[in-house]
Amino acid sequence: MIRFVFGVFRGYLPGVPETRNISKDDLEALSIEILSRRGVPPEDAATTARTQVHADLRGVHSHGARALVGYSQQLESGTTNPAPEIQVLAEGAAYVHLDGDSGLGQVTSNNAMSRAIEKAKQSGIGFALVRNSNHYGAAAYYAIRAAESGTVGFNCTGGRKLSGNMAAFGSVEPVLGNYPLAYGIPAGKERPVVLDMATGVVAAGKVGMARSRGESIPESWALTKEGLPTTDPTQASIILPLGPKGSGLSIVMNMIGGILGGAGMDDPERFGHFFIAIDVAAFGDPDTFKAEIDERITSIREAKPAPGVDRVFYPGEPEWLTYDRYIGEGIPMLASHLDDLEALAS
Repeated sequence: MIRFVFGVFRGYLPGVPETRNISKDDLEALSIEILSRRGVPPEDAATTARTQVHADLRGVHSHGARALVGYSQQLESGTTNPAPEIQVLAEGAAYVHLDGDSGLGQVTSNNAMSRAIEKAKQSGIGFALVRNSNHYGAAAYYAIRAAESGTVGFNCTGGRKLSGNMAAFGSVEPVLGNYPLAYGIPAGKERPVVLDMATGVVAAGKVGMARSRGESIPESWALTKEGLPTTDPTQASIILPLGPKGSGLSIVMNMIGGILGGAGMDDPERFGHFFIAIDVAAFGDPDTFKAEIDERITSIREAKPAPGVDRVFYPGEPEWLTYDRYIGEGIPMLASHLDDLEALAS
């Protein structure tokens, strides 16, 4: 049996779930081991592991390595193809349409964003549409990849099913998916601006994290399967939308992230993804653009805080601060999640 050793123990106080610190490299190695044992080729396993662990580094554990438990089940059952052959369905100077061959969403999505960035460098803007894919993890990862390449990035995802895990505004029936969207904007001396948001009040994974921690959830987060408000994450079945705006965004993200590219055309369980990269250099001097982004960040950060607020952050800044801390100290993971991952790797 392979056993990974994870730092110091924490969280022995009564009622506080035990956590253990694990380094980025160890968590990636563990993730790669899990995926490799389920037939995922080395390069694809590394790509998926890197994508998932990046979410943990940003403190977004709902979309981190813990998701490999579900991915592993899908790989074992055959509903996810461990070694997809990504096919180009159509291509032009500024766009490409890909078929993900039922593979891991992270594999297809990293391929698609790379192509969008490459086309943006050639044409000023690049689009990539994906069909026949699966859950792609945290949307922020792809937006950050674009920003770090000197392009403005956007991505979203969607499916084709007429039911989901989120209610439409004014309804208690889950007819929408809690589809995310993310923007990444390059800066100069500052870290990229990153807006990654679910269209629900909260991502379903955060309800799952509350369930794992034995915590209650706000009544505004979710409904039971009967459509009743609940603070019990074990009873939460339907995510509530982020008001009428979140409901509307979910509908639109589904249409351009899913239906436009043909998501679920062959299998309603499959997802589609939509990626855009805009080359800053095609529209002006990149250094001037980045300097102005830095100035805007400074003005936001120095804005007078409301009573009870220590300081104001720009989008993505709290996650960057977490990232820097976890790179140095290790990632605090729930011990139960690490035990699950270790069992999968053994």
